[in-house]
Amino acid sequence: MIRLRIFTFISAILLGSCAKSGTPPSHYKEIEVTNGGTISGLVIFHGPTPPANSIIVTKDIEVCGATHPNASEPGRGAGIGNVLVYLDTITSGKPFTNTPSSARLDEFHCAFNPHLQVVRSGTLLSISNSDKVEHHFHLLLNGTSVLNDEEAVGAAPHELTLSTTGLYTGTCNLHPWMRGFVMVTTHPYYALTDSNGRYTLANIPPGRYTLKMWRDNWAIDQPKNANGIISGYNWGSDYRNQREVVVEAGKVDTADFVLP
Repeated sequence: MIRLRIFTFISAILLGSCAKSGTPPSHYKEIEVTNGGTISGLVIFHGPTPPANSIIVTKDIEVCGATHPNASEPGRGAGIGNVLVYLDTITSGKPFTNTPSSARLDEFHCAFNPHLQVVRSGTLLSISNSDKVEHHFHLLLNGTSVLNDEEAVGAAPHELTLSTTGLYTGTCNLHPWMRGFVMVTTHPYYALTDSNGRYTLANIPPGRYTLKMWRDNWAIDQPKNANGIISGYNWGSDYRNQREVVVEAGKVDTADFVLP
């Protein structure tokens, strides 16, 4: 086993920059992969994982609650869950199979469900409001607005086809702590770490690739005005890192990421 351990402090950048740099290749050729290699690893925090802040709610408390769970909660173990790990420089490989043609992003209890998902380019995304309160959904890609519209109680879902690859950010103009992410890709070499921070990318054609990771930050600053009322929700910058890896036929390479 070739072990590529990455004990590197990760630079934090703004989400827009991360989304742009995280865009996968626009063309991908599906081939039969024989005797492919595997990359697996672990994403952990340098030292104890800092706790996620509870969100203080200032609007629609009867629906959202006086405080709200932090959807970016990293988990309670040493590993960091919900980290996106992917090959950025791959143009051919195994078929992109068993992929649904549609996906859902639901506003429920004043949070987006799911918080992060990966979909294939061309997927029809349905955005719905399951709360008994109005939302105003705003979807952006690389800082450019893709959809910006109100979501009234009981309204029919918005539907749009996501063809452009990259990391989309969903927010609510009425409940500014709400965030959701959709990564749109043309190839299947993406993984989300489990609750222990582990991931695996399998059946990769032998070769040299760029392995990347992305994770939204769970730290949030909630400044108060002169009257002691929350005046905003300022999230810490997201994390990213990358590594050149060499995949050998029939072998397992290990790449671990360590957040600072």
